[in-house]
Amino acid sequence: MATLLVALPVAALVGGTVLTQSAVPSRDVALAGMPEGVQAKITATAVADTGKPFPQIPEGAPGPWVDDTKTVPASGADIAALLPVGSHLLQYWNSPALIASTGLDLAPGEQSAAGSGAIRNVDLSLVSSATLQEAGQATLPLLVPRLAEGSLPGSGSEVVITTAIAKDLGIGIGDTLAWVAPPHTGWMSTDGRIGAVIQDSQRAYRVSGLVAQDEQQAWARDGWLSTMVKADPAGVDTHWLMVGNEPLTWDQAKALNRLQAFAVSRHVLENYPSTHELYPVAVDPRAVLNHAVSVVLATVVGGLLVLFLITPAFAVATEQSRRTLGLAAATGATPADLKRIVTAQGLVVGLAGGLLGAGLGSVAGILARAMANDGSNVATQFPWWILPVGIGMAALLGVLATLFPARSAARLQPVEALKDTLGPPAEAETGSVSRRRAKGMVGPFLIVAGVVCAVISLALPLPVPDATQSRQGSGQGFGLVVVLMLFAILLTVIGLVRCLRGMVEIGSKLASRLPALPRLALRDAADHRSRFLPAAACILVSVCAASFLAVNTGSLVANENDRTGQMVAGGRIVLGAKVPVGGEFDRLVLEDAIRVLGSEMSVTGHEPIFTVPKDGKVFVGALMPKSNTCPEGQGPSAASALEPGVPLECVDYERAFVPQLSLPWWGGTDTYIMDGKALRASGLPGADTAARILDAGGVVVNNAALLSADGTVRVAVSGDSLPDESNASRVVSLPGAFVRGFAPPLTVSAGTAESLGVAGTEYVGEYVLTPATLGDRELSHARSIVEDHTRLARVGSAQFPHPWGTTAMLLPLALLAVLAVAAATISLLLARTQSVRDLATMHAVGATGPFLRRFTLIQAGVVLLAGVPLGTAAGLGLGFYQVAWNRRTGVGGAWLETVPLWGPQGAVVLAVVGAGLLTAWIIGRPPKEFARRGLD
Repeated sequence: MATLLVALPVAALVGGTVLTQSAVPSRDVALAGMPEGVQAKITATAVADTGKPFPQIPEGAPGPWVDDTKTVPASGADIAALLPVGSHLLQYWNSPALIASTGLDLAPGEQSAAGSGAIRNVDLSLVSSATLQEAGQATLPLLVPRLAEGSLPGSGSEVVITTAIAKDLGIGIGDTLAWVAPPHTGWMSTDGRIGAVIQDSQRAYRVSGLVAQDEQQAWARDGWLSTMVKADPAGVDTHWLMVGNEPLTWDQAKALNRLQAFAVSRHVLENYPSTHELYPVAVDPRAVLNHAVSVVLATVVGGLLVLFLITPAFAVATEQSRRTLGLAAATGATPADLKRIVTAQGLVVGLAGGLLGAGLGSVAGILARAMANDGSNVATQFPWWILPVGIGMAALLGVLATLFPARSAARLQPVEALKDTLGPPAEAETGSVSRRRAKGMVGPFLIVAGVVCAVISLALPLPVPDATQSRQGSGQGFGLVVVLMLFAILLTVIGLVRCLRGMVEIGSKLASRLPALPRLALRDAADHRSRFLPAAACILVSVCAASFLAVNTGSLVANENDRTGQMVAGGRIVLGAKVPVGGEFDRLVLEDAIRVLGSEMSVTGHEPIFTVPKDGKVFVGALMPKSNTCPEGQGPSAASALEPGVPLECVDYERAFVPQLSLPWWGGTDTYIMDGKALRASGLPGADTAARILDAGGVVVNNAALLSADGTVRVAVSGDSLPDESNASRVVSLPGAFVRGFAPPLTVSAGTAESLGVAGTEYVGEYVLTPATLGDRELSHARSIVEDHTRLARVGSAQFPHPWGTTAMLLPLALLAVLAVAAATISLLLARTQSVRDLATMHAVGATGPFLRRFTLIQAGVVLLAGVPLGTAAGLGLGFYQVAWNRRTGVGGAWLETVPLWGPQGAVVLAVVGAGLLTAWIIGRPPKEFARRGLD
């Protein structure tokens, strides 16, 4: 049983690591993406030159960058001047998402202007989307993966496509395929404004080869993208392959950074630079502090969990072996010898459990990784380092878990140890009443001291964020916080264990007033503390860990929902055009997708969603009330924006409420146009009330700070695409409503938009109406229906459909719940090994089977009643403390809500209690064999 208890957490550690860290390191991924014969891949960005280099990492850019639409990237000559002698540059071009169709009347090689009308009357089954890569004759063989069939393009009228495109459109080698560049949405990718350069153009090709891949990708000779980019190069990133005999060094890559370019070099990746050669990384010390708090909490809770899981087994083993140990002491063994006997058991059992857990965890992790595979062709690697770490930790924990039992063994008196039974602990019978009461107050006092330490750590001043501070020095000054945290946790844990002892003493005093069975169970717990306390503490810590994770998960989901603007609540569907072409065509695509949806599941209708046209002459935007506004450079905090009626709090714009967007489309503006029925289809809280105001000529906002005291919203009408007080031609006040979590900053009805001077609308998507909200499986089915039917539509749903997020986010909590159930079950089974002789004696003198079962159930109930409530309370406290830290530092959001997830909390408690009582009922049967009570 001890081996199994050690194996469980080790299996969880190894399996979790294999699942989360099996992916190939970014360096290996970058190397795998390097074509054979190429020394480096170079990208010249359109980032404006401010005199500072582009701070790349060896794998490339450290993150997305912002291109300047007026900046022309470094030329090939500028880049070549910094390369090794004898090197050559080969340029290639990447397209944005394009429309691919076999239904256009274009001959291979023909190129012309296009637009939404180019594919207006094309059968949608002949239309898909894909990206295109262009390069010269010498460059294409380096870029195109190994062909499954056919040949490389021999001219500018031929193209190689993946089998995914061929399957989508039902075409093969020799067929004609046309590409249409849709109107630019205004969004820029890591290729800059190439979408704006090539928009409304089209070109046809003959398929010359196929590549066996699932991606929607194609390769062609230069002549379309390249020609248009060369004519309008501003704001378009350029891409190059460097070939030659000499490698590109890290110093040369950093020299390219001064041109606002970066290079991924084979030589640099194979000879990775040392830390001091890399660019310093600016960090926020508050983020470092917040991370330290999270790591310390998780590490301490995890360590205590494993320690308390396996300590009960050794506590029971030591008591069962006391006569053997007594014999050893009587024949000359010293206290140190007795300690070593018990510690050696811990080491052997720890190693055995570590080996078993490592094997089980490896298999489980590999299987889970295979199930979670996203279809990527990138190979994964097994994190072999976790195996010796897991086994070594198991051996160490096995030794640590025997410290207290070994201490008890060293104190054994041979005469007492050789007795057939032990009496109650001496300390329970000695000492004055006042002294015993004082001892009983130690546990609550330590818990209060731990809470005080936690409160003090929260009250300490936070470091001031400094963007120039390097990673190396950012962690200084946090020692006091970490020390206080450790004191808080350790004092609380010791206090909880002392409280368990106190509960035993109180129970034994009250036993005389209780019926026979509870009296026997309470006195048994008092007489066998070495059996009761470890079991109760094991259950306490297991439930604590599960409760702690539940609070963290619920609060994280609530925080992410507050940070993200969405179009729908959980269980609702919204559709958008994946590659926007134009209102008429996009509407046909989405209505076709809805028709297919309706053929396989229940759909009762759909409601369109529009925005103010981005190329219009009149724009509208919401303004803050005149009497309650923020100074320039500041904005409302998240609390002010999400909680109506609270006093306005203004913060720097970097920390102000600006939600991220979760939308199934590209394009549109910040002002949406829809009617009340469409708004109700969102399912968001408050949508019904807001819909009535919307239909009555009012407006809807997603920021409560925009509402005036009288419930109106000031709306600026301007010719500028970003309306504000300074550029508004007029400002009107309209009735307003607030919908928390809605994506659009401002929503108006079509009639209100027309009255404000907005001409026309821009179509972006559709709400799909269903008879009832959909479950996870139904949402997944709807998404697969649309994706299997068309590449032109995207299904949008709530980021987190439940308070606990997604079903996958419940998996760690479920694993901890299983661990808590296993801990309760095994702890009670261990107790059974000691109480079986007592049960045999009771049965021998006339106790019936039902009596023994009831007695065992009450024994288990005492252990569960001691461990489960305290564990739940401790987990809630730790979770609230973690969220309080997140809220104070403001890292990753405002963390306005602490969500304990009472449902999962209750499920964990019921599972542990139910499993414990079931185990007690099963093992409470009368012994089938005589139990010997003689000396060993």
